[in-house]
Amino acid sequence: MNFCYNLPPCQRGAQRLIEQFNNDEALWSFLGQRRQRRRKLRLTKEQRRALDLLDFELHRPPDDCIAFRETL
Repeated sequence: MNFCYNLPPCQRGAQRLIEQFNNDEALWSFLGQRRQRRRKLRLTKEQRRALDLLDFELHRPPDDCIAFRETL
């Protein structure tokens, strides 16, 4: 993880959120082929959405917020 030491301390938290968002977007596009294959199955829209979100949560690393300390 890039800790962005060149940024002021008040901006590092925002940068971490941006990096997390970008990682989630990359993972979602990576799992896109699975979503396309699921469309061929005869599932309802709600079932496909539930499976998509479950697949996303299984591949996403857990949030670890205990290791960061805010300094002003």
